[in-house]
Amino acid sequence: MRLTNQTQRIEALRRVPLLAGLSRAKLGELAHRAEEVNVPKGAYLTREGVSGAEVYVVLDGSFVIRQGSQKKDTLKTGQVFGEMSLIDGLPRTANVVAERACVVLAVHRKDFSQLLDSPRITQGIMRSLAQRLRESDSKVRG
Repeated sequence: MRLTNQTQRIEALRRVPLLAGLSRAKLGELAHRAEEVNVPKGAYLTREGVSGAEVYVVLDGSFVIRQGSQKKDTLKTGQVFGEMSLIDGLPRTANVVAERACVVLAVHRKDFSQLLDSPRITQGIMRSLAQRLRESDSKVRG
């Protein structure tokens, strides 16, 4: 599956809460620069302990997040992953594996860094990371 239409890519990016503060022009620029990737079932998009150079937006499909042999969560259409490694420069914290054939947009480090120039995007990233920390903390305590 390919979303070759620029309008479809922009709309897919617009639905990502992390990117909600971007103007249509910025979304268009990001959609143009992002690389659309078809991911076969069982393929690893990230590997725990390996340095990352992209953040991913799930356009279609679902991925399992694993740390070691433990399943931690599932990512579905519209969700973003991989930004932590781009923010702090540390290796990936988990394996992300396609549950079925999927399509993602890969945003490369230089393009992601340009997004951080927008205070609204930076705030969105901070909210997203804080939410993940709260969810992780509640799972540990629960």
